[in-house]
Amino acid sequence: MRAVLSMLTQPKLVVSTAFVLCAASARADSLVYVISGALTGSGQFGTVDLTTGTFTQIGPGEPDGYFGLAPGPNGSLLSLTYASNLDSINPATGVPTRVGPTGLPGCVIPTPSCGPTTAFSLGGFAGTIYATDIQSNLYTVNPLTGAATLLSQHTGLPASPFVPGSQNLDGTLNFVDEAIWGSGGKLYITYDAWIFDPTTGQNVKTVVAPELYQVDPTTGLAIAIGHTNLGIGGATDVNGTTYAFNDVTNQVVSLDLTNGNTSFVTDFDPAAGVIQGAAPVPEPASVALAGIGLFIVVVGVLRRGC
Repeated sequence: MRAVLSMLTQPKLVVSTAFVLCAASARADSLVYVISGALTGSGQFGTVDLTTGTFTQIGPGEPDGYFGLAPGPNGSLLSLTYASNLDSINPATGVPTRVGPTGLPGCVIPTPSCGPTTAFSLGGFAGTIYATDIQSNLYTVNPLTGAATLLSQHTGLPASPFVPGSQNLDGTLNFVDEAIWGSGGKLYITYDAWIFDPTTGQNVKTVVAPELYQVDPTTGLAIAIGHTNLGIGGATDVNGTTYAFNDVTNQVVSLDLTNGNTSFVTDFDPAAGVIQGAAPVPEPASVALAGIGLFIVVVGVLRRGC
């Protein structure tokens, strides 16, 4: 009876395995990791579903706040804290582990005393971690120690016209947006700077127009590609398409890397906060291979008639 029952359930096992693998693959395609934060308070880590905009928080977050997100060693994710430390984030639990200081000045609560080489954003390309400061100097970051090494002081990217997040005498706030990511074998950065009135919720003045740049990863030289959306705080490549997060409109958009144009994808959950970095959820390739092996074994058993 046990042998007969086993034969009857094995086809279901094959079908179920295939279904789970397909579902996992589709799920990975629709999710991206994001980090977000406010000017003060802790940073959040989680996922955003690109089809629905749903945000799911993972783990406790980082009290110092987060800037930028990049794939790190052994399946980890790396981010800068407002204090200019490099954190490694476990993507399954969201728990951050301090890797080490970058050596750049920190700016936990933005004030005019923050220096020109205060760390600003972070991203990854071809296994290398890149970071910028608020003067748009470009650095490489050691993923094992956190130490930043200057790559270029002459990037061609705009320097910040003010300390990001600083407040003006009239109560308006100074915002700077930057995203760093790789796609199609190239390194890209978006940048803008603007003044925001929190009482009206409106953009008072665009100080640096939003632009998409391609950056030479060996020299750090940036070449402007085209005008893009104001407020892009994070961007990442998923299967050859760049998805960007617009924190002004709370929208996910696809970004055309040939000209900077964007297309609306979905609104994202306001619970995500101000998204300041994004990275793809890896395809479950190893799981799929294991599933294929299981499928072959089960089919062989069925053909032998147990």
